Amino acid sequence: MVQIDNEDLKQVRSEFLDTPKYRNTQNAVMKNGIKKSITNQSVVNSAPFVFSIDVDSNHVLNQKQSGRCWDFSGLNFIRYHIEKDHHIKNMDLSGSYVYFYDKLEKANYFYQNIINTADRPLSDRLVNWLLTTPQQDGGDWQLLVDLIEKYGIVPMEAYPETAASANSQELNRMFNRKLQKDAMKLRDLANSDASDEKMKSVLHHLNAENYRVLAISLGTPPDKFTYEYRDENNEYHTTGQVTPIEFFKKFVNINFDDYVELMNLPGENYPYNTPFGVEISGNMVGGQPSRYFNVSMKDMEKTALEQLKDDEPVWFGCDVLQEWAPDAGLLDVNVYDWDRSFGIKLGTDKTKRFEYRESLPTHAMLISGVDMRDDKPIRWKIQNSWGTKPGHKGYFIMGNDWMEQYTYETVVNKKYLTDEQLAAYEKEPVMLPYWNAMNPI
Repeated sequence: MVQIDNEDLKQVRSEFLDTPKYRNTQNAVMKNGIKKSITNQSVVNSAPFVFSIDVDSNHVLNQKQSGRCWDFSGLNFIRYHIEKDHHIKNMDLSGSYVYFYDKLEKANYFYQNIINTADRPLSDRLVNWLLTTPQQDGGDWQLLVDLIEKYGIVPMEAYPETAASANSQELNRMFNRKLQKDAMKLRDLANSDASDEKMKSVLHHLNAENYRVLAISLGTPPDKFTYEYRDENNEYHTTGQVTPIEFFKKFVNINFDDYVELMNLPGENYPYNTPFGVEISGNMVGGQPSRYFNVSMKDMEKTALEQLKDDEPVWFGCDVLQEWAPDAGLLDVNVYDWDRSFGIKLGTDKTKRFEYRESLPTHAMLISGVDMRDDKPIRWKIQNSWGTKPGHKGYFIMGNDWMEQYTYETVVNKKYLTDEQLAAYEKEPVMLPYWNAMNPI
């Protein structure tokens, strides 16, 4: 073990005080904060908000103080198709409706995993992982698809936001405390060889309690509602009384089976053109397992470009807070001058950053356009879900170098894959452990 030596500290302090550029940075950072002080303004000025291919300029929604980005970005993808197919302007779909059933299903999924691991000690790594965070706001594309196919969707006015959905911290803390308490009961029952009938009865009771907690916090989700609207020609329409599933089938002409979730992780442990799965990565019992198809960044960019050229946005997952200038709405690897300002270099190769948890897929958004130069992407137009204040009324600019370093997932139509890739996608996936950072829950 190496201790910090006081004499060494004197030398380090002297060298720091004798270096003018670090003292200048110190003065700026102490007054204005780190990022404002080291922003490379020339990089900001060189990124105009103009795109040669511009698919979607819909108004930006706001997930507020919650982790529902995957929910909002997926619904933004769906509403784009609804508005285009049905000639509607500014249709908002309810993120809270999907959120309600995600919480309800995640709780039951947690219960099943607790029962399945009841014979393991509490010190077991998997049991500890389950109990540390029984559920949370995060998710992924396939989790959203499972929820929508089971419960449908509703417009925002049929199930609006509440204080608990806009700021989910209180709900998550309370709900996790309840689930941790429920886990004690379920482990005791499983280890006492309780009958299947007894276990089903207890689970029914616990899930009924969870429904009550969520309904109080988020509102009672509608079983039927009427949606009325005027189209772009000012013609009046009404659905009459419909269920959320009927609304989904009426308005959404998307076959989710046509889409594949691509991932990009380079390196020998992640061979390209290989399907990957993640243990315990679902959000519901009976849901489809997540499947990621690892491709080169060249193929990821190529398929995203082809989908944009066909007038369709692209759902994607990335590490949004890396090298992000919020006021400018700019994602660029050179936007901050860490080396000249602090004398340090951040980051290494993409997979090492991922494996050492320096960078993870933390946020989902929608690629809505791209600017091309000499047939190559230079910057991408990004629709976020943080309201209209950041960036360009809520839209971001993503540099292509940033995309290659910090984008981990895209969802594209299978038709953009080669025949060889499609055949490889259908193979048995390589399973990643539950603690791998690709696990959305």
